[in-house]
Amino acid sequence: MKADLPVPAIVDAADANDDSQCKWRPSGDFALVHPSGWTIARYSVYDEWLYLLWEPIDRCTAGNSNQFHGPFDNVRDAMRLHRDLTAHLQQQEMAA
Repeated sequence: MKADLPVPAIVDAADANDDSQCKWRPSGDFALVHPSGWTIARYSVYDEWLYLLWEPIDRCTAGNSNQFHGPFDNVRDAMRLHRDLTAHLQQQEMAA
């Protein structure tokens, strides 16, 4: 099995570098949730942990429902992609 940090230890590491109020929080033993609605879920596939980054569901239009990115070998890669994608989305909103 691939060695990886348990979810709470990963959240602690993320919080140490994140001075914003929008931080990843554990949701049970297998997921992290972000206040923006994004989720990182941890799955065991053939005795290896993999991570998927799930986009939030727009409940009014059902847009982006069940859209995910990954799999990732570690949670930090999923967090990095989330940061990149949300920064890009914020730039688009500001330009509009």
